[in-house]
Amino acid sequence: ISSTPMLTEEGSIRCSPGYDPLSGIWCENVPDLSGLVPNQPTQVDAEDALRKIRHTFKTFCFADAETRFDANTGVEIINLDHSPGVDESGFLAALLTGVCRPSLHLAPGVLIHAASLSGAGAGKGLMARCICKIAFGKNPYAVTAGQSAEELEKRISAELIEGSPVVFLDNLNNRAFKSDQLASAITENPARVRIFGKLQMVPINTRAFILLTGNGLTVSEDLARRFIEIKLDPRTENPESRAFSVNILDEVTKCREELLAACLTIWRWGRLSQHLEPGTPLGSFEQWCRWVRDPLLALGCQDPVKRVSEAKKQDSQRQRVSEIFLMWWGKHGDRPTEVKDLSDEVKTLIDPIGKSRQYLNTQVQRLADTRIAGFRLVKNVANTNWGRITYTLIKTDRVESHRDHRGQRVSDDSNIHANFYSSQSNSKKVEPTPHPASTVSESLRYDPHDPYAVVGQDSERDCPSSWTGQI
Repeated sequence: ISSTPMLTEEGSIRCSPGYDPLSGIWCENVPDLSGLVPNQPTQVDAEDALRKIRHTFKTFCFADAETRFDANTGVEIINLDHSPGVDESGFLAALLTGVCRPSLHLAPGVLIHAASLSGAGAGKGLMARCICKIAFGKNPYAVTAGQSAEELEKRISAELIEGSPVVFLDNLNNRAFKSDQLASAITENPARVRIFGKLQMVPINTRAFILLTGNGLTVSEDLARRFIEIKLDPRTENPESRAFSVNILDEVTKCREELLAACLTIWRWGRLSQHLEPGTPLGSFEQWCRWVRDPLLALGCQDPVKRVSEAKKQDSQRQRVSEIFLMWWGKHGDRPTEVKDLSDEVKTLIDPIGKSRQYLNTQVQRLADTRIAGFRLVKNVANTNWGRITYTLIKTDRVESHRDHRGQRVSDDSNIHANFYSSQSNSKKVEPTPHPASTVSESLRYDPHDPYAVVGQDSERDCPSSWTGQI
């Protein structure tokens, strides 16, 4: 059920109530925007619409915004003479996403967060309610996480089954949020959920707008690409004590039609423009990029998708594996190594409490083919049942500096790993062992499909003469 106009790829806007067969959504209480959205908006129209939205929300404390003190209100406000920062751009994308969400097949969710201890009262919930008030004409119902991951999944499923236009999870404080159900709902349409009390899965239409808020809130790596991040920083220890002369939610409610028309002016201008420069690709959300992100980029906003890589870096599991690979490289370089021969420092990082050799082997096996921190761990499988299984850590081309004589990108880890090696000053750094052209060290052979991958080989005679011996 939606109270937002239904939109089409060609730029048309449908405000009539009733069932929309293209989306499967029932429309009610849709405002009449006749005359408010130009039929052929120009870039100037879109720029004016963007400025109107920015002016309305100028008192929100976006973390990276250029601000100035406003004597009329007595608070810091956004300096509208500067282009939006990444956090304000994330908000603008979130607002336009909410407006377009019922008509989008898939769309990322929105994560609004602030600092762990001093973030209470920063305006996260207020921002979420303002977005929903403009997009859907009503406040969302806030849902908390509950006492367990299982309870959280049940609550998310219940919200999706109910068919509400918004799933608003509030007060997710001091946690790395993870939800398989929500991940599926964001990138699958229709998604499937289990009916409570029955062994039955049913498909549901997942066009709900997903909102998460919390202090000290991050998302797990599998959710990082599924959310647009907005960080608030009130620049005070007691954000709740700030005084504002205007109730922003009342203002948004009173001016909903004008703000909704401003959003749709930007959207329609983007749909009718022929040569908008695309931003960073975001898999699964190509339509969202065209409808929401790219028009905002053309108007001078920052790309909120750039925050995805930052969110991934904050994932604790990714940080742990990065630390393992850096230590592995420092101790063993690119030499094929059996698990039992790993240094004690590497073993401790993989298995901190020393469970068992079997556990250690299992964990290393799970890391095979993982690409993190400019490295890839390759499993070298022996050709015989009793052959040794070794692992080789190799550098990838993800951290690029130049190309070699064959046109391949070559990594330069001198800066990236400098801090790690400086902290390991008491440990001897093992440099990569050069491999002679006539032999294959540690019984390895060349894989023609991947010049960096190595697999087990019984003898040297199968080494192709064209191979120079580099692994």
